[in-house]
Amino acid sequence: MLECPTAYFHLDVPGAGQVLPAGRIALLGWLQAKPGRHYTDVRARIGSRCFPGILGFHRPDVAEFLGSSAERALVGFEIAILADAGRHEAVIEACSIDGTWEAITTIELDASGVAPRGAGNVGVPVRAREFGQALGVVLRRMAGNGGDPAAAARATVAVTPSPHYLRHAHLPLVGHLDQPGAWESSIFGRIPMTGWLLHSTARIVRVFATADLQAVQEMRVGRETGFLATRFAGHPQASHSGFDGFLDLPSQLPAPASVRVYAESSDGVRHLAFVVRVSTTDVEFAKQPYPRFSARTFWRGWRALRRESGRVPLPLESARARWPGVVSAWRDFAAQAPRQDQAPIGLPVPSPTTSEAPTIHLVSHNLGREGAPLFLLELARRIQRSFAARLVLTSGADGPLRTEFEALGAAVRIVDDSALLDPGQDPDPAVLERLAAEPDFSSATLVIANTLSTWWAITLAHRAGRRGLFLIHESTTPRQFFRGRMPASRVGQIEESFRRATAVSFLAPATERYFLPFSDRARHRIIPGWVDVGAIDRFRAAQPHDASRSAIGLPAGRRLVINPGTVCDRKGQHVFARAVDLLWRLSPGLAAAAEFWMIGGRDTAFDRELAEFVAALGHPNLRIVPETSAIFSYFGAADVFVCSSFEESFPRVVLEAMAFELPIVSSAVHAVPSMIASGQEGILVPPGDTAGLAGAMRRLLEAAGEGTAMARRARAKVAEYDSRRVLPRYVELVAELSGLPAK
Repeated sequence: MLECPTAYFHLDVPGAGQVLPAGRIALLGWLQAKPGRHYTDVRARIGSRCFPGILGFHRPDVAEFLGSSAERALVGFEIAILADAGRHEAVIEACSIDGTWEAITTIELDASGVAPRGAGNVGVPVRAREFGQALGVVLRRMAGNGGDPAAAARATVAVTPSPHYLRHAHLPLVGHLDQPGAWESSIFGRIPMTGWLLHSTARIVRVFATADLQAVQEMRVGRETGFLATRFAGHPQASHSGFDGFLDLPSQLPAPASVRVYAESSDGVRHLAFVVRVSTTDVEFAKQPYPRFSARTFWRGWRALRRESGRVPLPLESARARWPGVVSAWRDFAAQAPRQDQAPIGLPVPSPTTSEAPTIHLVSHNLGREGAPLFLLELARRIQRSFAARLVLTSGADGPLRTEFEALGAAVRIVDDSALLDPGQDPDPAVLERLAAEPDFSSATLVIANTLSTWWAITLAHRAGRRGLFLIHESTTPRQFFRGRMPASRVGQIEESFRRATAVSFLAPATERYFLPFSDRARHRIIPGWVDVGAIDRFRAAQPHDASRSAIGLPAGRRLVINPGTVCDRKGQHVFARAVDLLWRLSPGLAAAAEFWMIGGRDTAFDRELAEFVAALGHPNLRIVPETSAIFSYFGAADVFVCSSFEESFPRVVLEAMAFELPIVSSAVHAVPSMIASGQEGILVPPGDTAGLAGAMRRLLEAAGEGTAMARRARAKVAEYDSRRVLPRYVELVAELSGLPAK
């Protein structure tokens, strides 16, 4: 066994002083990070050439030798290098969990032996699907770099995996990994996994995967694979050998990242089935528009990608073989690229309506106890106090907030708008006609549509000659928000609704920028979110810190880190769970002394997946708390607040943490950096960065004084967002649009 400052390791093959044949040489060994460290990948360098390796072979013998647990036995590595004849100095490097490559050791290789026939480098070509995806990446990058196809192609080819497959299924396994491909779209830090696996003599009872070797995730097994029944006639699992699921891919890992898929057979043996290298585009990249549509633009992107692939070189399939990928990229480009450059011009604005019975009509996508409906409820309360107007509320779904709107005297109507979200059908005019009859905006003084999902209310208000205020909470484009939920042809109607709105209110410029192509900016307003600081102060006075701890059943002497928010992939609770697990690995004493609670659990597929993952991590102090109306008790009891979201326009939970004077860790998304200056009022980390999140929690748990100082500065800053200062700005906007005098 050898060691360096950060790891224990050993090179099993080749032996010291061994003379090797030139050509393909395999380096075999194992690598175990020292306590406080964690490695995710390996590679070797000879001069300027880099050779990717595989880290993650099951080595229980090493785990036993080092006295580590069996689940940490994925330490074996294999690196295939191509060496010219002669002596070489090879540097073995390992990738740390924070995404940095570190030199582990340097070895001398004597490749003076005779190279066997066929020992040259035969590259595995990039498949048609991946070529098409890479072409789409090039085209989007062209839109953001002034239209330079060569620069876009260089940036894309630089991270396109070659080879994509590092390991196929070996006997006694046979199978195929369909996804992820060389390029995949990451959906809030998760990538899709699909494939099939069979064992020659036993049953596959479990399939699991990992990208960082920190924690594995279970795949669903037994998916129908009828196409294999004939090929493997007589095999009992052939017709149901598929697996699928989602795999977390932490954002700090360098591209391309390695994905390992393992299988456990009924004889108790664990097999490393597949290893692939993957580059991803994230949700933010998907929001970027294509350049203006033209066949020449597409051709320039295609030509630049082909040329750069030949220069590197990046092996490609024949032009004929990769043609389906080109066609797929063309179809997406033709459907998504803007057709013309023109200034967005708003449609004529109806005059304010005067009536003996003024009515303000509110529209919500649902009445659940969540951010946007709560926002509308508080605005409705202020409108009810400020204007002598009747309130009417229309919602696409019922929920617990209905009674609170009715307590304001609002007439509540529930309509079925689900037909507007049918990805398999083009727009049906009858749907809007039916909705036009149900809400009946004809007598409304002002229609207020809350969230992008209520776009139809703005369209119908304009048709009825009524003014409409569009309140946008989303930090994404309409096409990305509704992607997969309705055809592209209908999305044009939604974009058109921005031209029909009398005014569109955004929470921050970071939100507004996604919608600039759709309407006259003169109609836009920027008004931030708010928090009722007075209500929080009254709560803190009535229920101090110790009382809040008792109210939620927090054990005495335990520190509490909270991550509040509706459990969903967009909120990144899977990132938080990984960060907590990483904190256990890097600083177990600190992690053991605290509780880590995610507050906002419901009953969804993601909730169930998250619960299974948390259970598999095995940390009793990491838990999911169901959604609750008593959220202030958790804020009052907490010692550290965490927001792990991938999208947040102007998160209320961050404002509440500021008002509760909590040390804050948050992902640096959208408006959050304008609310929290990193290092001053809190600590900001990139979204999806599990190492950064773990490090920030570690810093605040270790240095309580630093966290307290930042929390005090955040508390002073939250006065800017006090409802007593912000809500009057919304009242002024309603008065301007409706023509109604304030009480």
